[in-house]
Amino acid sequence: MFRKLPYTYALMVIGTLALTGFPFLSGFYSKDAIIEFAYISDTKFGIYAAGIGVLTAVMTSIYSWRLIFKTFHGEYKNKDLSIDTMHESPLSMMLPLVLLSVGAIFSGFLFKELFIGHETMYNFWGESIKFLEPLGKEHPPTWFLFLTPTLVVLTIPLSYYLFVKNTKIVDEIVSINMPVYIFLQKKWYFDELYDQIFIKPSKNLGIFLWKKIDGLIIDKFGPDGISNLVKLFSFKAVKFQSGYIYQYAFIMLLGFSILLTLLIVK
Repeated sequence: MFRKLPYTYALMVIGTLALTGFPFLSGFYSKDAIIEFAYISDTKFGIYAAGIGVLTAVMTSIYSWRLIFKTFHGEYKNKDLSIDTMHESPLSMMLPLVLLSVGAIFSGFLFKELFIGHETMYNFWGESIKFLEPLGKEHPPTWFLFLTPTLVVLTIPLSYYLFVKNTKIVDEIVSINMPVYIFLQKKWYFDELYDQIFIKPSKNLGIFLWKKIDGLIIDKFGPDGISNLVKLFSFKAVKFQSGYIYQYAFIMLLGFSILLTLLIVK
């Protein structure tokens, strides 16, 4: 697949390298700066946050390279479109990707001192960020500086082996840990919990207000009740329009009698 789309493949690889924090690309400086500042805080919470940051960087790298390898190196599985129909995107789409790729390669190295440098960052951020106290200038140990980049680099051949060369390993891991796999596949069941806690109660409340309050009270004594009353009076009034003169004369006499009675009473 990558031979059919060489330019798209190259741009995707550059973006993936930057996303995973590959050394000297833009993502490398942002990820490492956060992890290093957490580590040198010298607190239990900071060490814990640094460990979670390293683990997150590794997992991000694995699933990002999984996407690349399964898309461009895996077996072509589209049954509706032939691989011969694949082609590069037009220039209007490729040009922005090229510009973003250039930024992904050089922006971190060129602007790292401006954003996270000990001296220049205060001038750059100014008062937009409140620092309770100046950031320390100490550095983490050398082994920790190389830990995340090394793991990120090692995930590239590891992902290729797991998702292209020997996919049975992943299938076996899934089968052994099926409950955990389903739990993660269901996104920790957040959608189901959200549906049970918020969606269904809101829907039931809406149905109750619609059928019980709106239908049986507001509509019954409001527009529906008034229209039914007018309709009832209309059916009654229709009966007086029989076409017989003597009935019309009787109604006129009845009305005249009522009017005359009212005048005499007053």
